[in-house]
Amino acid sequence: MIQIRLLQPSDRQGLFDLIDPVDKILVGMHSETKELVDDWINTIDEGSWEVFVVILPPNEYKNEQKRIIRKLFPWKKLKDNPSGIVGLVTLYADWQEDEDLEQGEFDIGITVAEPFQRKGIGKELLSYIIKRGELLGYNKATLWTRIDNYPMIKLAKNFGFKKGRNRTRRGYEWIKYYYELKNKKKRKKDPTIL
Repeated sequence: MIQIRLLQPSDRQGLFDLIDPVDKILVGMHSETKELVDDWINTIDEGSWEVFVVILPPNEYKNEQKRIIRKLFPWKKLKDNPSGIVGLVTLYADWQEDEDLEQGEFDIGITVAEPFQRKGIGKELLSYIIKRGELLGYNKATLWTRIDNYPMIKLAKNFGFKKGRNRTRRGYEWIKYYYELKNKKKRKKDPTIL
């Protein structure tokens, strides 16, 4: 059973351990791991970013580690993970700073550690952040993914996202997906909700 909670300053090492091995070019992270983690930690109180982490309890992490080693990668050992962080989801809504965002919409970023992918965690994160956006009063969620990031494209389509425009950035082709939120409440700014 996973737990999703708001990022805390004490999550710095856990985030670093999650993000460092990620193919940053594939997922659109254009900074070094330390810089990304510092940005997320430092923007906790600013309100334009919300970062939530996925925690897997230690006993479940150990069980998954044993299963992966036994069935999939008998030669590979999962790195110990005292933080239990196996994924994250971001909500970014600074439309005045980001030319790809319009007022009333937010952009989503999802990362799940490779050994924990294709287990429904991405779906739970997407559902969680959509509900969060609705509670905050946004009317549209967007996400960008590379055209060869098939798991993310499948996740977006299965969730009901519609394909938007394409762009080329840093030599790669990207697709924008968008999702019209059902709830048209006035925007709130209360990080304790949800």
